Amino acid sequence: MELVIILVIIFAIDIVIASIITKIITKPLDIGTLRIDTSDPDGPFMFLELSKDVDTVASEKYVVLKVNPENYISQK
Repeated sequence: MELVIILVIIFAIDIVIASIITKIITKPLDIGTLRIDTSDPDGPFMFLELSKDVDTVASEKYVVLKVNPENYISQK
């Protein structure tokens, strides 16, 4: 029984460590934000906000974007 508890604790610590390492590795790959605004009745609008210049983004095969689902158009 004690062995099972120790293994569960080790497993939980491994998950935390893997999450931290993944965050550290993928942070430099982040090139901007994809903003999704669903407040307009015409449908959702997406806006690309780049933190790097367009030439840098165009030269990459894959990019990583943060997603921001916040609505910016006020409902009146």
